[in-house]
Amino acid sequence: MNPVLSEKRLAHGIASDLVAYCDAHDLVAIATDAHDVVIYRITGHVAFTVKRKNAGVEVTGLAWKEDGSVLSVGWSDAECAMHLGEDGRLMATIAPEPKMVAKHTDAETDLSNIAISAFKWTRYRFSEGQSIESDVRTLGLNTESSLDVSSDGSLLPGSSASINALARSIAIMDATSVLPKLSALPSHGLRTDLLGNRFNSQALTNHVMDSSSGVEPDQVDIMVTCSRAGSVRIQRDYLGIVRRYEDMGTPVLQASHRHSHYHSILSRTADDQLQLNTVIVPLDTISRSLFQAVSLHTKRITDIFDYTTQIMRCITHDYTTGLQFPGRLITNMQNELDEKQEGDLVTNLYHLALTGNYSETMREWLVDIVKDTNHKRWDQAVSAMYTNIQQHLFIHLKPALDRLSIATTTLRGHARYHEESTKLNFEVPIELFTRALDGVDTLRIVSQKLLLVVAEEQKQFKAFSKWLRVMIDVGAAGPGSKGAAEMEAKENPNIDYSLVLKYIEETLMTSGLSRLVLEKKTGSATTHAGQMRYELACAAVSRLDMRKSNDDDMPNLEHLIGLPVLMVDFSKNLHELLQRVNLVQLKSLWTPSHVPVKVEVSPETRALDMQMIVPQRRGVRRDAGTMRLLMVGPESPKYLLLHTFPYDPDNKDAKGTVSELRFKLDIVDAKFHSNDGAIVLSRNVDSIGVAYHLISEARISHTNELSAGSDLWTTEAHPGFMPERIIVGGRQDHKVCLVFGNGGRHWITLDLDSLRRSKDTRGLNGGAVVGDEMEE
Repeated sequence: MNPVLSEKRLAHGIASDLVAYCDAHDLVAIATDAHDVVIYRITGHVAFTVKRKNAGVEVTGLAWKEDGSVLSVGWSDAECAMHLGEDGRLMATIAPEPKMVAKHTDAETDLSNIAISAFKWTRYRFSEGQSIESDVRTLGLNTESSLDVSSDGSLLPGSSASINALARSIAIMDATSVLPKLSALPSHGLRTDLLGNRFNSQALTNHVMDSSSGVEPDQVDIMVTCSRAGSVRIQRDYLGIVRRYEDMGTPVLQASHRHSHYHSILSRTADDQLQLNTVIVPLDTISRSLFQAVSLHTKRITDIFDYTTQIMRCITHDYTTGLQFPGRLITNMQNELDEKQEGDLVTNLYHLALTGNYSETMREWLVDIVKDTNHKRWDQAVSAMYTNIQQHLFIHLKPALDRLSIATTTLRGHARYHEESTKLNFEVPIELFTRALDGVDTLRIVSQKLLLVVAEEQKQFKAFSKWLRVMIDVGAAGPGSKGAAEMEAKENPNIDYSLVLKYIEETLMTSGLSRLVLEKKTGSATTHAGQMRYELACAAVSRLDMRKSNDDDMPNLEHLIGLPVLMVDFSKNLHELLQRVNLVQLKSLWTPSHVPVKVEVSPETRALDMQMIVPQRRGVRRDAGTMRLLMVGPESPKYLLLHTFPYDPDNKDAKGTVSELRFKLDIVDAKFHSNDGAIVLSRNVDSIGVAYHLISEARISHTNELSAGSDLWTTEAHPGFMPERIIVGGRQDHKVCLVFGNGGRHWITLDLDSLRRSKDTRGLNGGAVVGDEMEE
């Protein structure tokens, strides 16, 4: 069997060795010299490309989520972009924290100093034995059980883990999951930014909403990011930062394990020394049902608010673009009537509808200017405007407001329940939730009014457009002619003149939608923005129909029901609420101190790979384990060094060990492929400059001792290929090794399992020196 799965030559090299392998889907993300991220299939074919944001930024970090659903990309402007794993579409961008920007940047230092240079995704499962102090105790439930899992690994009924899982499932249950999914937002020509791009297709909209709703109660995805300035952020999926660490040095390698809440970071200090930092992922806290519920509902509120904001932008865009062309026709005609001193357009059209008598100016305008072509454009533009706004209101906005109300009400319920709790503080004033719900109700009543206005004006416009079509034909046939008379006799019974006259009088020049859709330029909007309440909006809506434009006795409350003003007020109240909720969340996530461990090696020592080993024991999550480092020293490039650093809360005096294995060739790179072995790339250059490369295996015992393995592959069949680094990835029984060479412009994919199973007798010592050879 041929162990070479694929071979690929690239037009661009790899930028700073930025490569990420997706184990779940066998995809390779490569940051090229052009600073685009190209995602290849394992066969070498391009799957999709993530273009760089602009010419001034570069890629600084790459990482896949464990299930391959998200590709994280760090940029030199300190932003982190989340792209959909199936096609690379941008889902979200995480901006740097303002405090972090202020601390690490100045006039002489740009944002690249705080750019994310290392990512690490880890999926933790709470049901796999983690001991959790759950808040179900406050409900009076018995959580004391000597054994939580059965012999087949399933949870036992009535056990502590079962009750905890039940509590989490109930707490994060999404009541909106039985409702139809929110629809994608058609832009209709609107230039979309990052916010709009998240909802411009059904797949993206589903992904954004599922990221807030489709979270499993027994698992959590944690992303740890490290910046060049030494800042470490532990973030729960898309639900915000849960812990921060500072001044940890420039990151080199990271390692984690799904059975341990420790996360290790190997970094290089300012004096060029290597140190091992161990931070703690607060799994005990974030696994509690209250924390999960608050985090998920907060994310739901944020996503749905973004969705609602984009709906408002679409409505405003549809309104302004729908009236642009008719507005030009009307304005030109009004100017011509003013020049000839023949009154205004409304009076002339009203006279024409009542009497059927044309003035010469009106006849010329209808026949020569409006005519058949422009009438169709007029009709299509206005009809599409009403249809689109109606769709946004009924199909998009109303379901979004319902979901906003459900999520906010759920959070308010948690706040009320835990208001007097001594164990679980959720100190968020109920008034903040009430004001946010007030904003939802206000938007709902105004959107309902807007829907009625749209339906009424659309009915009027249909009648007006039909009448205008008849007037154009009559004017073209000649008023008073036999053809015109027959046409009027045929069409007039089908025209509702009451709607035509009402449209000409009230809607033609100024649509009623303008009072609800357009932002008011007067100062009254900002003056009363903080006073907006549901009762005021109801009063304003009820008086909207009664108040005429020349009626100065009725109070002007229109500024209270404009959607832009309502969204500003709602945004302010919601921001205040979410800010307070986040402060309460962060208060429960204290950051423990950490003591870095100095790695006693020379500054020139190369750290090749890092691995965390956690012993398994059924029913209990172990905090004890071992951190492994593969290293090569500058003085002895033929020696592979395995440094181990045990960590055990019950045995803090445990000492680390160092094991070494000498190879025949100089070691270029090495990577762990499992708990019991590593893959080593070595090289030898003869006297005439011809290089020989060997990929071999080094075995690791349970006592962390290195021993020789087998030779696996050489580059003899690939002349001109100069390997420089290797990457090991894949799944169980489907491990692959990517060998990159020639400046990152050439790679070969090897079937690692096939190589290890083969009976290749070219060398059973894995390129290592053993026995008598060691003495020589």
